[in-house]
Amino acid sequence: MSDILGLPFALMTVDCASMEIALSDGIGFVIHALCWSMSLWLEPILDITIMQAKSNTGNVIRLAAAQALSMTTMNVNIINTALVGSLLSPLPWLATLGLSLQFVTSMLTTLPASLLMVRFGRRPVFMGGVMIAAVSAFTQGIAILISNFWLFCLASMFLGVAHGCAGFYRYAAADSAEESQKPKAISYVLAGGLLAAFMGPEIARNTVDFVPGHLYAGCFFSVAAVQLVSLWFLSGVQIPKPKRTGSGGRPIGSFFKMPIFVVGVISAAIGYAMMSYMMTATPLQVVNVAKLGTSANATIIQWHVVAMFAPAFFTGNLISRFGAPIILTSGVLIYLAAIASALLGDGFWWYFVALACMGLGWNFLYIGGSSLVASVANPEERGRVQGIADLVTTTSVATASLAAGALHSQFGWEVMVLSALGPVMIIAIALAWLGLLHRPKHA
Repeated sequence: MSDILGLPFALMTVDCASMEIALSDGIGFVIHALCWSMSLWLEPILDITIMQAKSNTGNVIRLAAAQALSMTTMNVNIINTALVGSLLSPLPWLATLGLSLQFVTSMLTTLPASLLMVRFGRRPVFMGGVMIAAVSAFTQGIAILISNFWLFCLASMFLGVAHGCAGFYRYAAADSAEESQKPKAISYVLAGGLLAAFMGPEIARNTVDFVPGHLYAGCFFSVAAVQLVSLWFLSGVQIPKPKRTGSGGRPIGSFFKMPIFVVGVISAAIGYAMMSYMMTATPLQVVNVAKLGTSANATIIQWHVVAMFAPAFFTGNLISRFGAPIILTSGVLIYLAAIASALLGDGFWWYFVALACMGLGWNFLYIGGSSLVASVANPEERGRVQGIADLVTTTSVATASLAAGALHSQFGWEVMVLSALGPVMIIAIALAWLGLLHRPKHA
């Protein structure tokens, strides 16, 4: 224990490579501490603070667990898919094609999945998505064994279908929550990704050579098994289907006339897209250009994901206290800090800080934006409204992911990072517009 407690002081006296190794060695301790502490205090916190309805507390816990397992699969894909692509793809700029196709099919899945949930309920669609994820990840592993790039991309596409379904976990938790508790419900479900921050990179790091002679295949076989565990958690989710009226609610066009909805969609969509943009290209930069190694890459992505999800335990409370616009503005400022760090140096810690800031900024922008979207729709309107909002988000993410690989291969890291400034400023302008519209009311 004394060695562990002395780790921060040791990190201050060694070089960057040694610090990265020390972080990796400390992961085992962190995982054990995290699991032990979560078992002691996570469920009581959820019981007390999420919402008054006990049934929804159970839903949030189960959906948070499913979110953790889904994000574990996504993290392994983020870490390894571009690297597999660089080994199998016929052209260098196609290295991120598999990952980009995941986002494309996730985009195409969001609206149909949302409408299916309105008709059949959340649970069967969620469980079907998990089965697709397990089969797709297994097929990715097979594609590596036979060195078939196009089969790998096809399996990645179907994995995107599963991610499209899992993207509604946060909205499902908000369905049966009181209006004032919706941001907390969304926040706590996304907090399940904190466990994935440790599970995903550890799987990626320790199963790279699991199948002799076939790098990365073991990673995908492992997450295929992990996904099946989600079936047990999702089988107990109890969310009633919304009651439908003859009118079916307001037309979708009326929501695009609401500043709150528009700013919520812009914040969530561009916030997620820019995070994906940076995270897609970082493994290529860290491993192939900076030559820092796969362990350094896994550590950077790991703590990036920690920064994405650890703040979710209090982001909902911050939104309730200060309002979504303040939290969204903070997210924009953090993104600017991430861009600055990515441009200032090419050592381990510059990438580490840049990706950590991207994770924290994503948390504020995605949860803040989602809470605004969730606040404007009546129960019978949620399927269409949430589906359209996520369609915009996944479209932005797919475009950003594909652009990241192309820009990085053709123009380099600096140009790719600088190009992120434009979309971030769009969020800033949207927030300023919302502030101007609401200023007379506050006055």
